[in-house]
Amino acid sequence: EIYTEQIVGSVRCVQETGLVALTTCLVLTSSALPFTDQEAAGNAVNKIKWNDMFSLYYQIQVESTVEYIHFWIVTKYAGWSGIGLGSAMAGSDMIIVNTDKTEYDYFNPVGGAPGLDTAQTEAGVSDVILVKEDKVSSPKVFHLKRKTNTGDSKDKVITVGQNQDFIFASHNTSTTLSQHNSAKAILAQPISKTQICDSSCSKCSGPEPDHCTACSGEALLIGTSCQTLTKHALNTFTLDKIKLSYQIVGDDRILLHFEYNYPGWAGIGFGKGMSGGVDMLRVYMDGTTPKVEDLWSTATSRPALDTAVSGKDDWTVQSGSRSSNLTKISILRKLNTEDAKDFLITLTNLDVVFSGNTDSDAFNKHNFGGKTQINFTKENLNPPADEKSALITNICYALPIIYLSLIHISE
Repeated sequence: EIYTEQIVGSVRCVQETGLVALTTCLVLTSSALPFTDQEAAGNAVNKIKWNDMFSLYYQIQVESTVEYIHFWIVTKYAGWSGIGLGSAMAGSDMIIVNTDKTEYDYFNPVGGAPGLDTAQTEAGVSDVILVKEDKVSSPKVFHLKRKTNTGDSKDKVITVGQNQDFIFASHNTSTTLSQHNSAKAILAQPISKTQICDSSCSKCSGPEPDHCTACSGEALLIGTSCQTLTKHALNTFTLDKIKLSYQIVGDDRILLHFEYNYPGWAGIGFGKGMSGGVDMLRVYMDGTTPKVEDLWSTATSRPALDTAVSGKDDWTVQSGSRSSNLTKISILRKLNTEDAKDFLITLTNLDVVFSGNTDSDAFNKHNFGGKTQINFTKENLNPPADEKSALITNICYALPIIYLSLIHISE
């Protein structure tokens, strides 16, 4: 399915499946389906996914001081599709769409087939308004809205900041409401004006809760999902003004931690210099956003981006910050990316060059640098202070024994 970098303002298509049939994978605007009018409201669009055939998006908007909830029902079913506000069919406030309906506000008093609000024994009001629809494409998209509190006894009051139970139901071919061939209750979904992500995500991409762009706790960002992988020993090296730490993660990835105390960039390369084809990278802050560039160097001049020389961008930022010039950035990639412009990182001593610019995050010429060797291993090369103390103590105890042994031998 499509997911986006952000919803407020311009958004971009980054996967060419699913909803791309409606957006054509170009820059989206507020008039593009399926998120019509979201730009004016400024609140997040959130997603509740039932299955690969049927998803619901919603957004809270305020229009002339009146609070509305906007729904986008995105369905591939040829028959009817509907949502219910409740945990069971009986007593549910429902919204139902298909290709031939012109009213969408339903109520189900006792279970069985729901009826229009206006057709109930105690008649309700048709409060659901169609904003826009695309009934031709697949998936079909129905954009509807209603007040969060309509004052209608047949409508559920939707409260921002509280959880809401939902029912999803549909029929794959029929437009008759006497039956459904699939249904599911999805309980305790938070109604929020802000972005809701999966529990392991601290930030997700647009309305897609499982398309993470940042992770919480010990989870690492792998592609667009947060995963908790085994982290091996953290080893730290001082490269002039840069403190570089690394961890082997799982069996096939490496996590690099950069820490330096200046408002500029830092970088390393796998090799003895810059010439002859060297895999390099640099980290920096773009305002408050940590960035990494995957680079390829063939001469003693500014390296090129991997993507500019038929390579791939294989490093991903995991976290980063800058406070009073203290910059901390963590990045992740596979040991073997299978990219011709990336060095195969093996667990052994490797030649490394390093450089940085202490004055600017812009890719200006470095004003310090050098080269060294780093031992890449899963083992701990930097034992804690108490382990070092124990080692020194053991050596001190061992020396008298050695001395006495020598005396004994001499006698």
